[in-house]
Parts: sequence; structure tokens; C-alpha cells
Amino acid sequence: MPLIQGTPKDGYLEIKENIRFRKGVDFISNWGKTYFVDFENGSDYHDGRSTFKALKNLAAAISKAAASDVIYIRPRGPELGSGGAGPYYGGDPGDITPATAANWIIPYTKYGLSLIGCGNHKSQTCLQGYAALTGSPVLDIRAPYCNIENLAIKPGGSTTGLISQKFLDSTVYQAWANTYYKVWLRNVDAQAAYSLNMDSGTYDEVIGCIFSGHPIGIQLSASNDVPKAIVIRGCIFDVLTASVKCDIYAPGAVARILITECNFPHVLPSGGSPNKYIVFSAASTGLFSNSFIGATTTTVATNTTLNGVGYSGIEISLGLKMIAT
Repeated sequence: MPLIQGTPKDGYLEIKENIRFRKGVDFISNWGKTYFVDFENGSDYHDGRSTFKALKNLAAAISKAAASDVIYIRPRGPELGSGGAGPYYGGDPGDITPATAANWIIPYTKYGLSLIGCGNHKSQTCLQGYAALTGSPVLDIRAPYCNIENLAIKPGGSTTGLISQKFLDSTVYQAWANTYYKVWLRNVDAQAAYSLNMDSGTYDEVIGCIFSGHPIGIQLSASNDVPKAIVIRGCIFDVLTASVKCDIYAPGAVARILITECNFPHVLPSGGSPNKYIVFSAASTGLFSNSFIGATTTTVATNTTLNGVGYSGIEISLGLKMIAT
């Protein structure tokens, strides 16, 4: 077998001839690995490292992945029509469901993991929770720096929530995050108590998300630490008034939260207390350039500024994060 020969130079092997690979080659790199999930055609006996060797189940991909890896998830085909005959064109794609009686968890050791749907819209690649499981969220994120993008999430059997974000290292809850969301949270028939629960998040971004069918859309909890420096931008909260209690709800302390360019295309919520679009217990939240159908005097709690940043201030500079050292 001929060996590749070259000249050592600056710690590398310099090769002047072209090289053709006839089989797969793994290059050692400091970049994270990429995995592929194909519910229709994949197999968990595969390594998941190419579209031809895709895994079937998302849990298998999460198990194989390490910190900073990327998982691409292919959408399923359209749901079948009545009686299972023929594709129902124009309908929703089929749902991707868990392989076992458990919903999906991103553990702390998988920090920086990205889950990215491969459909051409957030509605196409849809994750639905396990039907008989009510007491856990569909996607439980326990690691920081995650990226959840171009996915739809449905409750399955969950009455708890669609996405829960609480950073857990063994038995210690962490207070830092940097997690990014761009998803459609489809809380069917207001089944789950919340769509997105952000516990003690810091520097999180909820950008261009769609919230539908929720009693509570985004809930900012403070059971571990004060959520702070969170941006909610360009989201749509499209629900039936009778089901929604509050679109964005923060019952505890928060700091430096910005809500901007969001659309609330429904009249004032009437599904139960607090029956407002936005409620914050702390006074450091800014609302800017949002659209409400209801009367502005009753849209939000008094601890917000309707057309400007809160008194504690938020600084934004062309999407750059400025960190003082």
C-alpha cells in the first residue's frame, strides 16, 4: 500500500499532489462533530455521522453527541389522510416522537449542543413528547450555550411544559446560560402549563419564535438565581383568548429584560389570572416597538415601561455583546 509522502513544514505535512478519497475519512479537529437524525429512514445501529448513516431517534443522537456538537433533524413526510390512505398534502408534517417512555433531555455535559431542524420553516420538523408522559417537559435543557433552532415542539402527554431550561450540574443548579431559541412552540389545546420556562437564565435570546395555544407562553422563574440580560425579540404570541392567562410571565425577580418587536395579535387574555399580556414583579423590564391589540392601559403590569427600556437600562449595539473585564 503506497504511503502519502510530503515535506514537514511549520508542524504540517506539505503535499504537492492531489489526493482522492474513495471512502469516508474522519479528520481530527477541535470543531464539534455533526450528527444526523432521520426518523423515517435512519437506524440507531448507524453512527449518525452522515445523511446516509443517519440515526432514527433524537435520543440516540444526543447520547452519542458531546459538548459543542451539532444535530440536524430531518422532517418527516406529511401526515396521512383519513383512514391512512394517501399523503395529506397541505397538512402538517408527521411528528417525531421519543423511542421510549421518556422525553428528551440535554444533560449538563452536552453544553453548547445545537438541535437544528432541516425543514424550510419552523413548523416542518416537529418534536412531539411521549403520549403517556405527563409530568416532564418535552425538551428538558440542563446545559448552557445550547442552540435550539427551526423546530416545532408539541406536548404529547405533557401537562408540565414544552421546553424547560434549568442548568443542572449534578445536584448544583447553574445560573448562566447563553441559550438561543428560534422555534414554534405549539401548545395544542393549552395542554401544557407553559411553553417555555427559563429558570435563572442569563444572556439568553428568544428570537423569531411562534407561541400558540398556551396558558403561559414564556415563564421566567427565579428558583435558583435572578434571570437577567434576556432578549425576547420578534416573537408572535398567537392564541385563543379563552386559553391564555399570560403571554410573558415573571412572578419573581428579574433584571435587564428587553421585549421588543413582538406581536400580540389577540385581545386581552381571559383564561385566568393574571389575564394580561405581560406581567413582571420586578421593575427592570423594557418594552419597545411591540404590537398589542388590547388597550395599552391594561396590557402590562406597572413594573414595565411601555415604549422604552426599564429604569435600570439595557444597552444594545448592533447585536454585539459588550462584556467589561
